[in-house]
Amino acid sequence: EVMPKVNSTIKKILKEKDAGILTGTEAMNGILVDLQKQVQGELGGAALGSWDAYQLKRMLDAIERQTADFQTKAKKEIGTSLDASWETGRALIEESLKVAGIYTGFNISTSSLNALKDFTFHKIDGLADDAWYKIKGELTLGVLGGKTPAEVANAIGKNLTDKSIFSSISARAEAITKTEMGRVFSTATQSRMAEAAQYVEGLEKQWIHAGHPKAARPTHVAAAGQHVPWNEPFLIGSIPMMFPRDPKAPIGEVINCGCDHVPWHESWQ
Repeated sequence: EVMPKVNSTIKKILKEKDAGILTGTEAMNGILVDLQKQVQGELGGAALGSWDAYQLKRMLDAIERQTADFQTKAKKEIGTSLDASWETGRALIEESLKVAGIYTGFNISTSSLNALKDFTFHKIDGLADDAWYKIKGELTLGVLGGKTPAEVANAIGKNLTDKSIFSSISARAEAITKTEMGRVFSTATQSRMAEAAQYVEGLEKQWIHAGHPKAARPTHVAAAGQHVPWNEPFLIGSIPMMFPRDPKAPIGEVINCGCDHVPWHESWQ
């Protein structure tokens, strides 16, 4: 009766992972909405009038502070989300083995987690910088006479969905959050699997295709069900990948990838 217990445990933890990524994405979106409202609030004072140099400097100073605040909050939020993803990835192996009657007491090193967090924080820095320079560019264009205040407000974005600077920033923020939370989850799973292999002879890993928000990658779909020894790469098309969102894989293979890899053993079918 081991197989049904292992499978149900794996499915439960994958659902927890997905729920965590959704929560992290919603939290990041909320912080970005706050920034968008603050920026539009600053623009509101100019919407009925015309531009002048003093007004531009005052707005730029305020928006720069607001963007820096977003940057700080976003890094704190995603840091917490990455910590949670790491724990869930570790639990995928530990809980699966536990219901199979195998207990391993190792605590895996968090050095990989810390490196991935620094990598993600760098992406958030880039996102905030890009938002700031694009907003500054629109405001400067307005003062130079290229656009009215209302046109600038529309270009910057009155929400996160209409095509604008903020919709572009929002899409990037969502991709960063989903991809990096998923990467941390899979890295923790792989690291814990390496420790568990000492106790489980014949431990393998299986690729699970779990969809893509826009268009599934055919090679990822074709890889569904593929299983290999825990320490060997999957072959995704012609690309070797140790796990979904492998940092060594081409960027086109990892962004918004929703796949997972899970422990597999012949005795569990």
